[in-house]
Amino acid sequence: METITACMQNDHVDIDRIAERAAAAATAGDRVGLEREGTLFLQRLERHIEVEENLLFPAFEERTGMTAAGPSVQMREEHVEMQEPLRRMREAVAANDAAGWQRASKALFEMLVPHNQKEEQMMYPMLDDAMGADAAALLAEVRVAVA
Repeated sequence: METITACMQNDHVDIDRIAERAAAAATAGDRVGLEREGTLFLQRLERHIEVEENLLFPAFEERTGMTAAGPSVQMREEHVEMQEPLRRMREAVAANDAAGWQRASKALFEMLVPHNQKEEQMMYPMLDDAMGADAAALLAEVRVAVA
């Protein structure tokens, strides 16, 4: 059986590939590519965050009682910190500003890489463990949401 960890790690990989295509478009001065891939990256990352905040973290907190402190609280705080570079990335796509995209993307990935590592190594495995037999039902919801 697939785990929540595996599903969300795969989503990280997919999102990272889109980011690589957006970065390549920005480097090449490909305005159409930057608009397409940059927009897709932002949509997919925002959907990923929504799945975590609306499905995964509440399920984890309900099971563990960790609502005031714990890994889900830290992950939410980091999501808030990411909002500024994400805003700048949206503006760069709208303005076809490749240099602006590159600066904002660099700032985002300085936060996102260690964030994703914490999720993959700690948050998601703890969630899989906490959910036990109910993990399959939550995973089914996650698959629909990230698709």
